[in-house]
Amino acid sequence: MINKEYEYSFKVDSLDQVIKYLEDNNYKNTSILKQNRKVYENKNNKNIIARITTNIIDNKEEVLIDFKNVKEKDDNLKVSDESMPIEINNDYDKFLSILDVLDFELKIELIRTRYIYEKDEVIFELDDYKYPKMCVVAVEGNNIKVDNEYKKIINSIDNIIK
Repeated sequence: MINKEYEYSFKVDSLDQVIKYLEDNNYKNTSILKQNRKVYENKNNKNIIARITTNIIDNKEEVLIDFKNVKEKDDNLKVSDESMPIEINNDYDKFLSILDVLDFELKIELIRTRYIYEKDEVIFELDDYKYPKMCVVAVEGNNIKVDNEYKKIINSIDNIIK
């Protein structure tokens, strides 16, 4: 089963204004995750990536792998196919072997805290990266609702996009 992802993503100087905007507009913070993500890129098709993500929730680690195929990309908008995640806590090395066979190579390791806000089928993911140091906002969900929310936040906060 493939999940279609419709997502705007953009860098910001700080998450403070975005959090204020979301809270003022009745978005609810549904989770906070500490994450370490390793992104692997397919050597033959740079639009296909594999992601091994370690989530730290209540001092417990969960390790997942998923795959993403970016179908369309335009400025801040990406439309992708995403696989369902597979828990690989005890099979990490086996999946690294599979990635090698399928010609994936490690491109980057990301360390971040992710704040998730939701309302009316729209999800905002606010990423405070420790490495590399940056702040990124993503808004995803139903394309019509996401388009509207993206336009609203861009118009509400001056110079939001870095």
